[in-house]
Amino acid sequence: MIAHVIASATLLLAEKDTEFDPNTVSPGVGGFLAFAGLGVGVIVLGFLLVSRLRRNQYRYEVREQIAAEQAEAADRDGEAAGPTGAADTTGDRGSEPDPEPRS
Repeated sequence: MIAHVIASATLLLAEKDTEFDPNTVSPGVGGFLAFAGLGVGVIVLGFLLVSRLRRNQYRYEVREQIAAEQAEAADRDGEAAGPTGAADTTGDRGSEPDPEPRS
């Protein structure tokens, strides 16, 4: 009930006070600032996304390199032990490293 009265009063005041000119309607400074803020936000998010993707790619490459070095070291240890296979098998050589926790 109260909302209906307020809406009716607003419409009556709007009809009496203003003349609508479609040539002068614009969003103004507030609309420009809001749109510019959205644009800046999208650009900042883009830069943050690219930096995270590069960091993850670098981590992946380092993990691959470490795994290759561990495999190469395990092969050298296996060859050094001879055909009997008397190499030291203690430890976790060749196992996958634990994944980084997500933050």
